[in-house]
Amino acid sequence: MRPVLVGLGKSTNNAADVTLDMFGRRLVYFIYDTILHFLAILVLPLSFFRALRDGEPKVFFQRLGFLLPQGIPEGSLLLHGVSVGEIVALRPLLKAIQEKHPSTSLIVSSTTRSGRKTAKRLFPGTTVLPFPMDLPWTTWLYLKKMKPSAVVLLELEIWPNFLRNCDQNSIPVAIANGRITEKSLDGYRRVQRFLPQFDKIALYCVQNEAYAERFCALSVPEDRVHITGNLKFDSLPPTIEAQSPWKDWFLDASLFVMASTHSPEEVDILSEIIQDPDMKSLCIAIVPRHPDRAASLFSKLKSLLGARPLFLRSEMKEGEPLPEGSVMLVDTFGELEAIYPSGTVAFLGGSLIPHGGQNVLEAAAAGLPVLVGPHMGNFEEEMRLLRGIGALQSGATPTALLRCLKEWLKQDSLAEEAGRTGQCALESGRGATERTRVLLQEAGLLSPDS
Repeated sequence: MRPVLVGLGKSTNNAADVTLDMFGRRLVYFIYDTILHFLAILVLPLSFFRALRDGEPKVFFQRLGFLLPQGIPEGSLLLHGVSVGEIVALRPLLKAIQEKHPSTSLIVSSTTRSGRKTAKRLFPGTTVLPFPMDLPWTTWLYLKKMKPSAVVLLELEIWPNFLRNCDQNSIPVAIANGRITEKSLDGYRRVQRFLPQFDKIALYCVQNEAYAERFCALSVPEDRVHITGNLKFDSLPPTIEAQSPWKDWFLDASLFVMASTHSPEEVDILSEIIQDPDMKSLCIAIVPRHPDRAASLFSKLKSLLGARPLFLRSEMKEGEPLPEGSVMLVDTFGELEAIYPSGTVAFLGGSLIPHGGQNVLEAAAAGLPVLVGPHMGNFEEEMRLLRGIGALQSGATPTALLRCLKEWLKQDSLAEEAGRTGQCALESGRGATERTRVLLQEAGLLSPDS
């Protein structure tokens, strides 16, 4: 699939309209900054104490533009992903840049603690920083000290003051793996003449035609929008066999992986499962989106499950098969990729509550059919792909999800066949990394050396 140019946005040429836009934009920025500073007075003390609690006081000051590391080469490329999903999607692009543009120094930033932790694990030797708060002076300080040659934002992490300061300092900005929901489009349309300034972004590398059309509806010029595909396909790990200790714990038992779950999804789904006599032998691995919930969740599950075996991942010994019907609560970080190959069916959390869902692609890449709830607005394209080939089913309630689960488990071959179909579809979707890298180079955001 080659890059495709789409839709032409219209620009304002009338002098009076331009003057009105300039006045309106300054007014909107003044209001925006006033609100931000008022909120900062309330929020910054809380943020500081939270940083102290998490052992990250330095991160708090770095988000304000202070205590940034010394010795970072001027003219580095700043790559930003808001959290874990975006950082994982960044992996193949960063690797391609390192291989084909070895003289390019890289900085990776993330807004969340889990995102930074993932970046440090995936990109050893690369500078990893928090993203600055979007106050005008914090973004100015941050960019003045970092002096990046360009910025690449994953998906749609656009902050008005950061973008404005990049423009004022002649730092080009690109969107990679771009996506925008209908809800976000409606919101941006109401303020697009003033804030943020989408026309200040030099390049849009977007996942599909629907997203491209939405960006063009925000008056982004046609020649800046390119369909490159989804980087997350390229970031998916190659197919691997189940490995110890997971394969030793569950052997050949059917394993239901409840992945990236949010409260109260775990309790709601398990309440349905334990009432069904056909599900007595089903093993279950629960991987909360936020592992720090594990202690309180363990107590709730213990009360709910009664005599059914319940284990905590951090207390497990390797090499000991678990009894049938076991439930394991994973309180460790970064193991989901290793768990999937031992699974039979996966449920992706954040979908039974109005959160927008979690990434379904990793489970599908491991050969698991996927179950989701009704709230998957953040992953419409991925869900549409897998549902269309029978590798994904959705249910509005835990009861409906249990019916789908039982349908896949009633014959050994059904879940396996559905999972294999999804796996093959994802393999054919790879290639976005190279298309994105070439466009970044052609736009002047990457050096020509290779």
